Amino acid sequence: MSKVAVRGYTQRLEKKGEYRSFRRYDTPLRHNRVLVFDTETTTDQYQNFKIGYFQIYQDGVIQHDGLFYDPSTLNEREIKTLEAYSRKHDISLYSLGKFIDNVFYPEVFELKTLCNGYNLAFDISRIAKKSGDSRVKNRGGFTLTLSDDPFNPPIIVKKLGYSNSFKFTTTKQNKGESYFSGYFLDTQRLAEVLLQSNHISLEKAGEKLNTPVQKMKGIEHGKVTEKYIDYLVKDVETTQAVYEKLVKELDVYQIHIPITKIFSEASIGKHSLEQMGIKPFLEMNPDFPDSIIGNMMTSYFGGRTECKIRKEPIKVTVLDFTSMYPTVTMLMNLWKYIIAESLEIQDITEEVRIFVSKLKLSDLQKPDTWKKLVVMVRIQPDNDILPVRMDYKGNNTGFNVGINYLSSKSEMWYSLPDVIGSYLLTGKVPKIIEAVKFVPKGVQKNLRKSRVLGIDIDPLKDNVVQVLVEERQRIKQELKNTERNDPEYQHLSSRAQAIKILVNALSYGIFIELNPEDKKSEFQVYGLENFVTKENRFEKSGKYFHPLLAVMITSGARLFLTMAEARLKELGAIHAYMDTDSVFVPPDKAQELVEFFQPLNPYNIDIPLLKPEKKDLWFYGIASKRYALYYYEDRKIRFMEDERSYKLHGLGHLTNPFPNSVEDWQGEIWQDILKLHYGLITERDIGEKYSNLYAISKLTVSTSNVLNRFKKLNDGKPWKEQIKPFNFFLVGFQAIEENEKAVKPLAPFTKDYQKIVYEPFIDYEKGEVKEGSQYFKPLSRTILQYIEHLENKFDGDIGVLKRKYIQADGLVYIGKEANNIEDQPLDVTGAQGFINEEETINFILTLIPEKARKIGIKHRSELKYLKEKARERKLNFNTTNMQKILKYYSSQGLNTEAK
Repeated sequence: MSKVAVRGYTQRLEKKGEYRSFRRYDTPLRHNRVLVFDTETTTDQYQNFKIGYFQIYQDGVIQHDGLFYDPSTLNEREIKTLEAYSRKHDISLYSLGKFIDNVFYPEVFELKTLCNGYNLAFDISRIAKKSGDSRVKNRGGFTLTLSDDPFNPPIIVKKLGYSNSFKFTTTKQNKGESYFSGYFLDTQRLAEVLLQSNHISLEKAGEKLNTPVQKMKGIEHGKVTEKYIDYLVKDVETTQAVYEKLVKELDVYQIHIPITKIFSEASIGKHSLEQMGIKPFLEMNPDFPDSIIGNMMTSYFGGRTECKIRKEPIKVTVLDFTSMYPTVTMLMNLWKYIIAESLEIQDITEEVRIFVSKLKLSDLQKPDTWKKLVVMVRIQPDNDILPVRMDYKGNNTGFNVGINYLSSKSEMWYSLPDVIGSYLLTGKVPKIIEAVKFVPKGVQKNLRKSRVLGIDIDPLKDNVVQVLVEERQRIKQELKNTERNDPEYQHLSSRAQAIKILVNALSYGIFIELNPEDKKSEFQVYGLENFVTKENRFEKSGKYFHPLLAVMITSGARLFLTMAEARLKELGAIHAYMDTDSVFVPPDKAQELVEFFQPLNPYNIDIPLLKPEKKDLWFYGIASKRYALYYYEDRKIRFMEDERSYKLHGLGHLTNPFPNSVEDWQGEIWQDILKLHYGLITERDIGEKYSNLYAISKLTVSTSNVLNRFKKLNDGKPWKEQIKPFNFFLVGFQAIEENEKAVKPLAPFTKDYQKIVYEPFIDYEKGEVKEGSQYFKPLSRTILQYIEHLENKFDGDIGVLKRKYIQADGLVYIGKEANNIEDQPLDVTGAQGFINEEETINFILTLIPEKARKIGIKHRSELKYLKEKARERKLNFNTTNMQKILKYYSSQGLNTEAK
């Protein structure tokens, strides 16, 4: 018996009439005046500011530049070096305080100059003199004070997904209609979005964009020398050059979006819809039933990822679907839903029962069939193969989605594509209780033609997704016939990249955007049942939130993969691995599968819908996101030369254990994993090679929650001896327990990562200072555990794995599933389990001592007290025992008998 998790939809109790359209930015699209700066710091764990350099540009021409420094962090020789450099190059020299009060605030606050930096949050925090936790709407962020002058407002920096937002605080002088939030740009984040490259360094961004000035290499950090100042100056010049190139990249889009408001690809997608006059679903349908949106959310599962053949090498060809989500959007004709005036709900239960029972695999090769699939179905799962979200490991580490046999006491909502997928694989029609069709009615008023990416688009007549995909394919063909050194090549490449980003933004993410608040409040949770909670964080819907589209696009993609699985079964074969839009198949079946899907090409140009990306490689899989593709000849293993052909999920966040000798350390580990399998080395060899190295992650103090982990270390110390916002820090992984509590090492940052195991650290579970390498997990053990990691979504150990049979005896309602690698090691992320207070009270009142002890409530007196508070409806959900019950709740669910 198992508990399965479903997503819930949150809504304020006073929701009706609440929808308010998003404020149009009065922010300029581009900026004529820019202040760009960078800082260099001490190399110890405190990373205190030493020197900085800035440039001010007006209309692309430099107006003023200068060096600034903190005399308290420099020695006499360094100060003289700085002064000599200033005279030699005729550059102004400021103390840090003078720079802030005489340059930074007059420009950025008074003249409204754009403040530009690469990893800007770090540099702003370097020049701050103190930090406080932001409150109310900015909770979780930092309020950084830079100046003693009360007229110079502090800056609030708050994490937004993978980005940071920046704004000046309100003050007596900066408030009301005259309030100015400031213009700030983290050029690194802009580069990540426009260049589609996570955590891209300034060096790599300059190389990719072929900037006229490039970052200097081979510099020794920490000492202020003439060469080091050259390095700093070059960093600022490169940052500005990257910024200017990115502005040109953004201009290609022809989308009216302020450059300071690009936090993700979705930002561009939302502004493009707004530019075409397309209004959001919730604005057009303010009275759409919350209960139906709740039903939709319970059927949302995301992508399908699975390792089907485990720890048994097999030859594969990797087949990728062309523009998977845009293609599904096209086949289901979902553009009509995006521009619809309203949605009509129709009951078509009997029609769907007949439709599914008569469906053949070949029918799904017909595009017309897909237009009939925008349907939600309520079923009674009974050994049907369906997406299931649950804690497959059973250790309360989080929920994963698998495709398994599901039986449930509860009736559940699924999309029609998922119901069809079950029928294809089982030959049995699920028990359909209700089916509802969603029909777009009318077209929104005030849609307007727009020119985007050089293409004239009329949203009333054009399917924008189709227009963009076809244009990108045309450009890709043109690129094949263009020399790389031809100036036109870069222009075409930029357009192709921009189209890809925009199409992806319009085809999925914006429709499921939810933004959890930072504090608990009272609201309604809608799902298969509805309840009120006061113990969770409300999740505010994004501007273009449209759960029907999110459900249909992702389930349509899963149906593609299920069709591939079903077709391979007809051919007497099986896939080795699947991941969202790709399938790893036997090489001799690849072409037949390619031909099978081609009739579904929805575009007006002849492009392969399914195409081979990597041919005839060996595949060795351990679990989802943990595999290698490689060549194996004469007992030698090698990976692809032009791209990384292995996935190291679960180890990829670790620091390089031997940075001076091995650059591609992840490839080194995979080499050893494969050598172990082929008997070329032993476990003892791995032990000897890695036992004196330790599993350590480098993270960033990106939220006040993370900074609070350093509270005991910081207490009573001056600012310069504190771990500060946006400092880097290092985390070790549990090796031992003390008093039944895992010791979790957290240490200040050093570039010699392995050094921290021999120095004092903080146990971030208790806040105590400890010391000793025995507390750190050896890398050898981490690697051997990695090899033994099961594909928990299936049964079996080696070879072809079997689907699990899940008997669901209860449901857990969860919120947005977070996946932020920076917070994961600190256990501060994960989907919140929505707490049904009435259900919790009933659970406690029927809880018997034996079950209570299993949960961790050891004494009868404690249980008696809890029951008294439950009867009085005065439960304090923050107590230790209530936290134990809530932990049990999130992993097991409470809507079952407590006995």
